[in-house]
Amino acid sequence: MEVRDRSQFEIMDETRQRIREGGVSVWLKADLPLLMKRVLKRSDRPLLKSEDPEAVMRRLMEQRYPVYAGADVTVDSRDVQHSQMVNDVIKALARWD
Repeated sequence: MEVRDRSQFEIMDETRQRIREGGVSVWLKADLPLLMKRVLKRSDRPLLKSEDPEAVMRRLMEQRYPVYAGADVTVDSRDVQHSQMVNDVIKALARWD
């Protein structure tokens, strides 16, 4: 089974172009265990409503991470308070500039 959300990728292309023209893109990169911990808390993830949501997430990561890797700045996401991640992003942006 292949999971693809082509309309989302088309929107992403347009959005990435707009960001390039006047902003900075930041990817909060998370590993599979952290993503699963986060998404399984919610019931509004239709693509993950399957017998094997982890396999679906792996496929989504394989498809999307190469696209996300084009971000100007990448920050490794961690299981910490939001304020700590905000600080990590601010530090990464300061190094990028």
